[in-house]
Amino acid sequence: MSGDAPFDLSPRRVALIYAAFGFLWVATSDSLVAGLPNHDLIQTVKGWLFVVLSALLVYVLVDRSQSELDRTSEQLESTLAHTSVLHRILRHDIRNACTAILGYAELVEPRDDADANTDPVEAIRERASRLVEVSDEVALLRTVELAEGNEVDVDLTSAVTDAVEDLEMEYPAVQVSVASPETLVARAHPALPRSIAELLDNAVVHSDCDDPEVHVGVWQLGEVVGVTVTDNGPGIPDAEREALLSGSETPLSHTSGVGLWLVRAIVDASGGSLDISTPKSHGTVVTVSLPRPA
Repeated sequence: MSGDAPFDLSPRRVALIYAAFGFLWVATSDSLVAGLPNHDLIQTVKGWLFVVLSALLVYVLVDRSQSELDRTSEQLESTLAHTSVLHRILRHDIRNACTAILGYAELVEPRDDADANTDPVEAIRERASRLVEVSDEVALLRTVELAEGNEVDVDLTSAVTDAVEDLEMEYPAVQVSVASPETLVARAHPALPRSIAELLDNAVVHSDCDDPEVHVGVWQLGEVVGVTVTDNGPGIPDAEREALLSGSETPLSHTSGVGLWLVRAIVDASGGSLDISTPKSHGTVVTVSLPRPA
């Protein structure tokens, strides 16, 4: 997304610009050619020149107006996609968590048939913590949408290093390998480090292996830089992959969490692209591509 300030190109402003141009042209050109020889020929040339310049002016104004319309349409599509995600979160994630909390709360009450293998207090704490996480992710999703166009320089190597340290601290069993240069800067949304951490966390949380493995690559290809995260998990279902890459959700195609949608929103706000693939029967490869600083 461009960081340029919007310019009002309403029909009234376009008409005023064209009227001002026509008035200045007539006032100045007539006085300039009044004393010249071949007056009739010059007037004819002047008329054709006015037509050409008028056409160029109209083209520039219409092109600028169309660019603003395209930008507004893109923002609207992004907002509608985010609204769909938030609606699904309220309908599914939060409702299920609250239902589970109510169920575990009943277990706290003295009952003869209570499940001895379940710690209801710990279960309630986990569900409540998840609600807090979802709330934070939703708030960040909205912040990302409002801050589009405010890109900064982000060191991908430092962002990956910090994310890996946090991941290994939270999941000691995970095996992480990193391939990256000493430093590599991208032009991106300020929340880009959060998206990298989200990708690493997603790779471990959804793994079906006792010893999950994650490989992170930081790379550069011409004027494009990026981060690739590869895991040995079960892979992202086709429906979720389709929803994430298309940027829209349907009742038959929706993602199971807000985390990857947050990644998608941050990458879009950075002017980058997101690619998800499952090259083998097991595992997922997620690639974030971003522009280099000018």
